[in-house]
Amino acid sequence: MTRIAIWGLGAIGSAMAEQLSRTEGYEVLGFDINPVTIREALAAGVIRGAFNPAELNALPIDLLVVAVPPKETMAVLRDLQTNNLVVDVASIKQPIMQVANHLPHFVGGHPMAGTDETGFLGRKKVRFNQASFFLVGNDADCRRIMTLLSPLDSRFETVDATEHDALIALTSDATHLIAQALVATLAVNVSGEARPFIGPGFRDTTRIAAANPELWTQILLANRVATTEAVANFMIELQRLRELLVDNNAAELLAALTAIQQIRRELA
Repeated sequence: MTRIAIWGLGAIGSAMAEQLSRTEGYEVLGFDINPVTIREALAAGVIRGAFNPAELNALPIDLLVVAVPPKETMAVLRDLQTNNLVVDVASIKQPIMQVANHLPHFVGGHPMAGTDETGFLGRKKVRFNQASFFLVGNDADCRRIMTLLSPLDSRFETVDATEHDALIALTSDATHLIAQALVATLAVNVSGEARPFIGPGFRDTTRIAAANPELWTQILLANRVATTEAVANFMIELQRLRELLVDNNAAELLAALTAIQQIRRELA
């Protein structure tokens, strides 16, 4: 029997628990700061049982998953004393690896499976299947994580923490700020009812602006240096396109948009 303990039953933690609990030979224990969430998880069969963090070292488990927001993750890991294999799921890795350097078998994890919905019910929107799941740690511990979490059917990849944070700043953190800035621009510059003019393009582009503000304040501040640089690079590209509009330069604008279209198609 493979036993997994999950600390935090929000969207990611409970989605992981539910998928692992459905796997033959797995037993999942859960803990959440909200007792109501624990009761809901037990009633829904998302977890088999609950655990007390104070008794963690006495639990015969194969893996502890810390699935709480970045600030809470760092607090948990800072105080944690265990020889168990541990992985987190936060989207920032450098500061977390630093606070967990006293743990002999810690792996920094980041499943790219999040949703703009939070909490226990948000688990229904989480999709681990074929999602990238980044791991930062020694090879042996990373391989063990890949084996234990293989029922998620994620695409596991080992990375360097610095490289991870720089790329995530560009593909995720700055993307959220840009979406939020677009919504704010609409609010500031449009008087009257804008709803009839909002189509699929605006909705698709700004979907992530509806994400939890408290969580994203933590994420953005935790990776603020890399995100600030990513936003600056975005502004350079936006200014370049703006200048083509100002100059009424159809040929160069077409060439720029065509090149961007090709890059986007290659990313799909």
